[in-house]
Amino acid sequence: MVLRYRTNAPEFDFPPFTGLPPVRYVLASTPRCGSNMLARALWHTGLAGFAEDYFADAFALDYFERWGFDSGDPEELAAGYVRQLMTCRTSPNGVFGLRIHAGHLASLEVDPYDVLHAPRYIWIRRGDRLRQAVSYTMAEQTGVWIVDGTFLPEGRPRAAPRYGYEEIRRHLRMLDRDASVWEDYFARHGVTPHVVVYEDLVADYETGLRGCLDFLGVEAPASLPAPGIRRQADELTEQWVERFLRDRRAERPAS
Repeated sequence: MVLRYRTNAPEFDFPPFTGLPPVRYVLASTPRCGSNMLARALWHTGLAGFAEDYFADAFALDYFERWGFDSGDPEELAAGYVRQLMTCRTSPNGVFGLRIHAGHLASLEVDPYDVLHAPRYIWIRRGDRLRQAVSYTMAEQTGVWIVDGTFLPEGRPRAAPRYGYEEIRRHLRMLDRDASVWEDYFARHGVTPHVVVYEDLVADYETGLRGCLDFLGVEAPASLPAPGIRRQADELTEQWVERFLRDRRAERPAS
């Protein structure tokens, strides 16, 4: 069995868990918001499940390879898939989580709120949406979305990144839309999420991670593990940000 993501293999399962986990949460995210970093940090504590992007096609296909599914009803298939995930991706203290990008919500066969029975929500956001859009553009161009090196091979970029004003602006619009998607979703369900700002998490990692564990009702360990994810922002990121700001000023008519 060849899996697309090594961490979807049985060797990364928790001990079998029976029934509905008492703590269930969704890591609400958008592309390039730091959700990989936070998901890995929570996982490495051993106390917060393993909130991966289980509804993304590549992940679902990995678990189809592992288990197979025989239901022809999309809603029952999705619900059964989540129930099966809970048996092996719930940490021993009864915490189960999954990560969902705003862009995937509309295509899901089930509402996470229903299938997880009113879960808690951790919403990770970036305060600097321009740098998020630049990172988004670079990742799409290069195909490098996560730099792990431990559980995932450090793949070579499929192409060199090339600055494009319109492309970055398009990603900014997409991120604005995604933020609205989550805001509308939380309002519709009467949910108040625990908000994590990426820049704050980077500046004070331990406080940010402890805040998430406290929100989940989990006592943090005395020593917190590193997330094992390398940041990808570099000098080129800053160059693109400065160039975009210059181009935007030049585009606007003088007042």
